Amino acid sequence: MKVALFIKNNINKTNPRLYNEYIDFASIIQSKINEKTCKNYEFEIVDINRTATKTLASSDIIILTGGEDVHPSYYNSFVKYNNELYSFNKQRDEIELEILHKYHQSKCFFGICRGIQIINVFFGGNLFQHIPYDISDVVIEEAHRSYSLIKDSDKVRYLRHLIKLKLDSLITMEVNSRHHQAIAKIGKNLNVLAISKDGIVEVVQHEYLPIFAVQYHPEQRELIDSQQLVIDWFVNMIVNKLSI
Repeated sequence: MKVALFIKNNINKTNPRLYNEYIDFASIIQSKINEKTCKNYEFEIVDINRTATKTLASSDIIILTGGEDVHPSYYNSFVKYNNELYSFNKQRDEIELEILHKYHQSKCFFGICRGIQIINVFFGGNLFQHIPYDISDVVIEEAHRSYSLIKDSDKVRYLRHLIKLKLDSLITMEVNSRHHQAIAKIGKNLNVLAISKDGIVEVVQHEYLPIFAVQYHPEQRELIDSQQLVIDWFVNMIVNKLSI
């Protein structure tokens, strides 16, 4: 088995801290699978490019990482607000949707931030394009309201809010708030496992496929120790679903 970290080209140069956090996160998943199965499965880094679908053919677990906003044309919508709010990469949208189309029934997926959004879009859901505008009729978590206004990347890392997570039991967990978009309409056969106080979907799992995704960033170094329950849940899902 191979654990593939699907990550943006050159991020190791443009944001080495984030790159290393993703590697550490994927390595934890790899080591926990090895521990559960008493085997020595591999870990690989796969660049997001046009050859990725072919490269990922030999991988069994694919981690879809954070990044640009999913273009609204892929969920039958249009750009609703000022372009300065957005960062789009339609080529990446097409590549990841192609990967999900080809492998969603045969491989395991863990989606992070953008990852949960592209998974939701693939299964027919849609997105809030900008949380402070799209859910203005409810009391929005201050961290969700503030994210797009803060330009200092270090300050953004310390934005926090609470979620209620239902796995084997209901727990309250603190997570980071590094996103301005989120799931609006949930995709087909995706079950919501966690929400924030303002109703944002924070964790989903597919009803019968080994697909799991979170809206926040579990790989962030300041929070990763608190994510062992989530990581163990995903690893156990893989082991149980695929009878490794």
